[in-house]
Amino acid sequence: LLSPRKSKCLKRPMTGQEELTLLGHAAKFASAYHGLSKLITTPFPFPLVQKTRTILLVWLFTLPLSLVDDAGAPYEDMIMIFFVTYGFLGLEYVSIELDDPFGNDDNDFDNLGMAQRIYEDIYMTLFDNDGKEAAESLRKTVSTAM
Repeated sequence: LLSPRKSKCLKRPMTGQEELTLLGHAAKFASAYHGLSKLITTPFPFPLVQKTRTILLVWLFTLPLSLVDDAGAPYEDMIMIFFVTYGFLGLEYVSIELDDPFGNDDNDFDNLGMAQRIYEDIYMTLFDNDGKEAAESLRKTVSTAM
């Protein structure tokens, strides 16, 4: 990050406070990236998933039996059991969808879109601070890297 001092690619040198701020942002980015990579690469133990699904289904199937003595009208119990079952199975399906948030499904994060917005923000900041030449230099560098 300190190479702009030597390469003279900025119109004006960065102050010490600006360099510290930039290094702080780079450290936060690296920390967030490391956290996301840990999230992606950490496997979720299948026996735990299997056990929780089994417990959920057993609990949902025995719920009507536990409500027999507390019952008022049968339709009240059916409505309550329906909403409880709907809620718990809905939570199970949400957990299935959130199992891999960085995949290619419709419900996953738009990684490419987020990267594009970050690139545009960097481009506009560079354009505002250092002018069109520096911003176009960044665009050329990024396009040749891809």
